[in-house]
Amino acid sequence: MDKKVGTKISDGLFYDERSAGGIVYRIEEGTTKWLVIKTATSKRTGAKGGYRNEAIYKLPKGHLKKGEFLKAAAVREVEEEGKIKAKVITKIGSNNYNIVDKATRKKIIKKVTFFLMEYTEDSRLRYFDAEVVLERAWLPFEEATAKLAYDSEKVLLRKAKERLESTLKTK
Repeated sequence: MDKKVGTKISDGLFYDERSAGGIVYRIEEGTTKWLVIKTATSKRTGAKGGYRNEAIYKLPKGHLKKGEFLKAAAVREVEEEGKIKAKVITKIGSNNYNIVDKATRKKIIKKVTFFLMEYTEDSRLRYFDAEVVLERAWLPFEEATAKLAYDSEKVLLRKAKERLESTLKTK
């Protein structure tokens, strides 16, 4: 069953934020390629609270809307950030991120659930978000892994690749 914001993880501790994303593949001329996006992001520079902008590669993901479930959010976020349509194959796993809200300086526990997804077609959806997507790239596994900024996303990409390979062998 999909979970919504406010999911209890232990006594007195709740996820403050829930997100979902996609690990999307497509097969081009017999080669599996994976979707990664390059975004502009702000990184904290030190204790004084300064920030600097940098560009990083990551998997498409984002917040759940009110009343939205994980799979639907993953499909929507992949379309918004990746400019493609994709169908969910299976859940791959989740990552917890400890982040600090810039406005309140409150520590937030964010849980992101990722799904293996298959590319179906390009999308013409026009979407504008505070996070700017600078580039969308379809890369072979090794190159996608090398470019991803977060080790936890590299682990999930490897799991997705292994799951896909085992699925394709049984067909």
